[in-house]
Amino acid sequence: MVNALNCPNCAAVFNPKDSICEYCGSYIITSEAKQVTYDLKEFKATYKKIFFHEIEMGLNELPMRSGLANIYYSATKSDGGRLLLTNQRLIFCAHVLNINPNLYWEISLKDVDRVELGLNLLISQRIKVFDVKGTETTFVVYGGKNWIAEIECALNQN
Repeated sequence: MVNALNCPNCAAVFNPKDSICEYCGSYIITSEAKQVTYDLKEFKATYKKIFFHEIEMGLNELPMRSGLANIYYSATKSDGGRLLLTNQRLIFCAHVLNINPNLYWEISLKDVDRVELGLNLLISQRIKVFDVKGTETTFVVYGGKNWIAEIECALNQN
């Protein structure tokens, strides 16, 4: 675990274990856990901004679940990173160790048509996200059934 980071809002040094920048009051999510489901009561209205690593949450946007994931292209090609579900969008950010470290993918929940469970590979599962135009994006995640349930819950709230 990293001992210190810079706040993406004000650039002050902060301890990632604290999650809150003591200078500007931003809440920064830096979890290294395989999968995390967030308690929305944890995010107080007093936080000036909420960040998932360096991604700023929008107005009234709250994180719901995050975890390790691969965006899957084919049996021989994928990029590893983290997947984040918020109450407004689904976001994937590649790890900096990838050949393509600048990879960023997101979709507004308003543009999601449906999600389906794909192939089960023992502890990991594929989830397929279909947009309203029929485009399919596949992720390999831990606990695919939980991801599907939480994405469907978020879709039903919109």
